[in-house]
Amino acid sequence: MVKKRAAAMTKVLALSVVLAALFIAGAGAAGGCLKVPTMTWSDACLKACSTPARYNLFQETLLRSPDSAEATVYALAAAQRAKGSFDATMARADQLLRRGGGGGGSIPGVERAAYLHCIGYYTEASSHMAVAVGDMSTNCVVQHTVLEYSKSLAAMQNCGGELMAFQDSPLVALNAADYDLTLVANNLSALIWAPYS
Repeated sequence: MVKKRAAAMTKVLALSVVLAALFIAGAGAAGGCLKVPTMTWSDACLKACSTPARYNLFQETLLRSPDSAEATVYALAAAQRAKGSFDATMARADQLLRRGGGGGGSIPGVERAAYLHCIGYYTEASSHMAVAVGDMSTNCVVQHTVLEYSKSLAAMQNCGGELMAFQDSPLVALNAADYDLTLVANNLSALIWAPYS
């Protein structure tokens, strides 16, 4: 699972660097905002999802989205859901730290440190996703937006690394779900950049 995440993260970061370079070269001439394609919900889903599990997550994420819309509508819904999930996971980590582990006892020092690191990574991810949400909410997607997704994915992966030794922690499953949700949001945002690559 870690190798799959590392491979996926490498691909995402490579794509982000290429797209950022393209946007720096070309988006400025258009006033900084990208022209966003319109597509159906099902087209967006088929293009953005690589596995059945992610397809199901995509469907859950866009349950209340219109049948046809600009790609930013779908990307915005996914980014908002990811940010909300980040915030909920941070709250759960904080709760575990205050009340102790699932059995009611205190969390050992090394695991406590991992939780604190994860809260830091989640704070970063939430901040980056908030920037992406803000960009899409104004309907002005700019070149740095793609990097916000990459940074959020990196933060999810870093937290997962912190939790590797604590597989019984409830945060492991939450982090894995958040990583998948962030990847779906990233893939949806890639639909916006596709005409420019």
